[in-house]
Amino acid sequence: MSSEVSLDFIPADPVVWVRALEGEGPGTPRRGDKTLVAISQCTYYCPNADIAAKALAALKDSDDRLRQRAEELMLWDWQNTYWEADRDNQAGGGTIHLGVAWYDAAFYNDRREAWFGAMHQHIYSKIGIPVDGISVTHFLVDPAAA
Repeated sequence: MSSEVSLDFIPADPVVWVRALEGEGPGTPRRGDKTLVAISQCTYYCPNADIAAKALAALKDSDDRLRQRAEELMLWDWQNTYWEADRDNQAGGGTIHLGVAWYDAAFYNDRREAWFGAMHQHIYSKIGIPVDGISVTHFLVDPAAA
């Protein structure tokens, strides 16, 4: 008996996310035995290709600095970072999608809004990311489901 699967649900011009930077995730050495307590899903709209390149380079630099910390200071980590080109943007702009994994509840509660603090505002301005193009959504992890 042959079973056919239809792919009719896939649009002719699907949205494509390309992994730009590798991060932590379930089963990765980066997470180790840490317990995930929260995740922040972040998006950054980059108006052109130059801003996107600067933003990805800044995220890479931040990840490189994070990797140099002692393991006991690893209270958060970047998850995979993806690039989604805006097909209607002739300047090569698009959206960067990334996640932040939080391993310590007190640290998460203290730092969860850091993305909107003065230091990050300065970084966004320097790179050229408009603040109204940034979205951050936080999710708490149910320990019973983890």
